[in-house]
Amino acid sequence: MALFDKYLTRQQQQAIKIKYMPSAMFYISKAIYLSCKNEFHISEYAKKNNFIACLWHGNFLMMPYLYNQIKEIPNMSLITSGHNDGAVVELYFKKFKLESIRGSTGIERGGTKALIKSIGELKNGRDIAVTPDGPKGPYKSIANGILLMAMKSGVGICGCKVKPTRYWELKTWDKFCIPKPFSKIDYYINDPLFLPKNTEIEKAKNMLKNYMEKLEEL
Repeated sequence: MALFDKYLTRQQQQAIKIKYMPSAMFYISKAIYLSCKNEFHISEYAKKNNFIACLWHGNFLMMPYLYNQIKEIPNMSLITSGHNDGAVVELYFKKFKLESIRGSTGIERGGTKALIKSIGELKNGRDIAVTPDGPKGPYKSIANGILLMAMKSGVGICGCKVKPTRYWELKTWDKFCIPKPFSKIDYYINDPLFLPKNTEIEKAKNMLKNYMEKLEEL
């Protein structure tokens, strides 16, 4: 990064990142997918109903390939950060014909508009994907937005996970996972967790935390 800082401003670096990184991620993920043995473990609920996909930020690279297995016509919006990193993720998912809602999963971080739009889309039958520890962590933390989406819409939260047998793990806050080519990848969409409408936030957070911990054990 110091080398780039010598020749390019931060703004120029961000512009290059937004322009080229989504395509690079797309071709890398495609090569990984085509070279690996892919097995899918998908809840019947997710096949027949709209749902809130809950996944950790560091695990999103291969998620579009999981979603492609359950919906012939893409019908999902991903909550992405309003910052530059969110633009990269948005453009990457757009290559799979998936839409984005720019905002945050934390109400305290200015995510009210994103929350309202997400609830409206859920009530209209659209799927919503959320990384509750994004965009900046802490690692595997849970912001309030996904809890309020579930309680106010009545839609189930389905935990999603990509588990490769061999992978690279970047030294980033989210421990970003890149499966190695020619490995085996198991893809999971679990049975849903429903949060009753009037559940206290801390109780709902613990419910989702325990649910996701069980998913990690698979």
